[in-house]
Formats: sequence, C-alpha cells, structure tokens
Amino acid sequence: MIGTIIRYIILVIVLGIIGEVISHLSSKSKITDKNVSTTHYKVKAPAALKYACMAQFILGMIMFIIFGFFYVQGNETVEMGHLYVSSIFGAIGLYGVIWASIWGVSVHESQLEIHRIFRIKKVLSITDIGQVIIDKKEAMVLYDKANKKLIKIDALSDNYDYLLDLLKLHNISVKKKEL
Repeated sequence: MIGTIIRYIILVIVLGIIGEVISHLSSKSKITDKNVSTTHYKVKAPAALKYACMAQFILGMIMFIIFGFFYVQGNETVEMGHLYVSSIFGAIGLYGVIWASIWGVSVHESQLEIHRIFRIKKVLSITDIGQVIIDKKEAMVLYDKANKKLIKIDALSDNYDYLLDLLKLHNISVKKKEL
C-alpha cells in the first residue's frame, strides 16, 4: 500500500521533471530579439494554454499529495480511486504542456517546418501549399497541392498573422469557408 503510493510520488516527480525539460528545451528556440523577424518565426500555441495546462498539472499533483497523505493516515473516506483520478487529472495537464511546447509551424523565409506531437517533423516549401481555408472560427487550415490537410492553426496562435501575410504574399489561395 505505502510502496504503491511511493511509486506514484516518484512517477509524479519524474513527469514533472520531463515536462519542465521539454518546456525549457522548446523555449531555447525562441527569438531573443524583441523585434520579431517576419522571415524567421514560429507559429505556436498561445502561452495562456500552456499556463492553464501547467496549472492543471500542478493542481492534480497537489490533489494527489493530499489524498496520498490521508490514504496513508488510514482515512476511510479516501480510496485508491482518489489517487487514480488526481494522477490522471495531472497527467492530462502535463500532456497539454508537452503538446503546447512541441506543436507549431517554424517559418524560415519560404520554408515551413510543421511540428506535431507523436509525428515526425514535416519540412516543405511555401510553394508546396495548394490552398488555405479560413473556417468560421477564423482557424487557418493548410492543404498541400494534392488537397491533403497539413495542419490546422487556430486564430489565437502566436504569429498567426505573420503566416497569413506570408501566404498571401506568395499568392497562395486563401478562401473563407462559407456557412
């Protein structure tokens, strides 16, 4: 019983360290100049999403520690289900932090690198994009020449406007989706 809780606490600590390492490594690729270059930038998930997911992870871990303390004390109202739910809640938050750190589109002049979690990075030229459709929620969906969906970028993403301007500059077909 106590050995299981100790294993969970070690798992929580390891997951927290992994999340921080991934977050730190992804922040190294940020442009340090305050004047953002319009030829080299990264379209990424909003920072608020990353902070919300980190708060969920921390809350899950705090709940786990509190429930674990009462479980070890022998409190009859705390069961292993409390520990499972709090660790799953924290793990979902950690997944969100990792996703927000990895996901994005790096733009280097006319070359795009699409980064998605659990997939290999896709490198393509701006000329490989066939069309762009802006949906009813202002999200940008990029399609290749074969009309295969490449990635969907929400309008709240950082540097969304820079990418849209670049696509228009290269005469890529940008259409608004009709209702």
